[in-house]
Amino acid sequence: MTTDTVRTAERTATAGQRAPGDGGPEWVVLVDGASAGRSRRRSPSVRQVVSRFVAANLVAVLLLLAGGVWASIEAAENEALADARHTTDLLATLLVEPTLDERVMAGDPAALAAFDTSLGERLAEAGVIRVKIWTADGRIVYSDEAALIGQPYQLDAEDRRALRDGVTRAEVSDLSRPENRFERSEGRLLEVYRQIDGPASQPLLLETYTPYEQATARQREIWWGFAPILVAVVLILVAVQLPLGHRMATQLRATQREREQLQARALDASTEERRLIAGSLHDGIVQDVSASALLVARAADQLRAAGARQVGEGLGQAAGALRESVGSLRSLLVEIYPATLEQAGLPMALADLAGRLRPRGIEVRLHVDDDLDPPPAAASVVLRTVQEALRNVVKHAGARSVDVTVEQTAAGLVLEVTDDGVGFDLAAPRRSADHHLGLRLLGDLAATEGAFLAVRTAPGAGTSLRLEVPWS
Repeated sequence: MTTDTVRTAERTATAGQRAPGDGGPEWVVLVDGASAGRSRRRSPSVRQVVSRFVAANLVAVLLLLAGGVWASIEAAENEALADARHTTDLLATLLVEPTLDERVMAGDPAALAAFDTSLGERLAEAGVIRVKIWTADGRIVYSDEAALIGQPYQLDAEDRRALRDGVTRAEVSDLSRPENRFERSEGRLLEVYRQIDGPASQPLLLETYTPYEQATARQREIWWGFAPILVAVVLILVAVQLPLGHRMATQLRATQREREQLQARALDASTEERRLIAGSLHDGIVQDVSASALLVARAADQLRAAGARQVGEGLGQAAGALRESVGSLRSLLVEIYPATLEQAGLPMALADLAGRLRPRGIEVRLHVDDDLDPPPAAASVVLRTVQEALRNVVKHAGARSVDVTVEQTAAGLVLEVTDDGVGFDLAAPRRSADHHLGLRLLGDLAATEGAFLAVRTAPGAGTSLRLEVPWS
């Protein structure tokens, strides 16, 4: 079982787990960033892009070759049919019509023998293996197969049309027809039929049969003439496009690296800007307000000593308000730039965040190993999540205590923040535009970092938040 499978099983169990006590709320998964991360494919490398490009070109070559084969078959068959029509026209005009007379039409044996002799050599030279001459009523008056002479058969529509319009037609012969039974042993044949003039200008139908191998041989001739051109064109196409594909992939990868560098620089610039703002506030207004609090407190003490107790009490309250403002400003500095995360580590930074809630009467219990030292990216996600979670506790929970637990596992960091506040109903309609804004912010943060985020809450049952940050 893989690590991802184990983690998925653990998360499924967590999502269905109830709080202690019957009828407690279940965990509800808000973001499963690891699954989303797995669904986002990594950008392909230059080698992968070029390999895909070459594969696509090979597919194109195969398609072109298949198209070329199909085109050559069609062209060869059409050319063979044209050659057969031309041969039949020559036979009809130069040989059959001049020698066909009444005696042949009447079936005279001597006339038929003489007609056979005159046609024999020419038919062999032309590659014709069978000849038939039909009358308009479907009777074969001559064939070089003597068994067919005098036999009546049904003419099909194409034969009758040829008798009417005199156009020479050609097609692959239908050897299943009864008049073609003597040709079945010859294999596939080309059949050509045309109208000829018999004795006394009687319209007759001449049919010739030639082997289909002529079309196959012609197909090979056309293919071998066409193939070198096709292969040359494809090779030139690949040779031209391959460098272009490699250059395009290289430029894409360079652009991606540049974008990542810009993002890193923007993050560094943002961190530096927050550090400068925090430094300016600390060295400026925080120091000024602190000094003002000391001056006001000293003045209050002097007024009390002088007997102006009421005025002294008022200044004392003002001094207390200034000290609270200093505390709030320092808490704000921690939010803007938590320097302790880089300087003292995650446990100390979390302790600083927890200290902000104690003046508000909220006890924060930290369960974090002192030697916890996760990578900066994971530590930053955990710290920002705790910041937002504690902010929600202060604003919405009405809690008296909060437990913050951080554990380091083989897969990453696991954070749980649990309070004893009023809780809420996740399924209830939002009461205002910013209701649950904190959860949306946490969800966006988890999704951006590829983390897992779940919440468990119900009215009156407090709220628990669980974050799992995988190692990068």
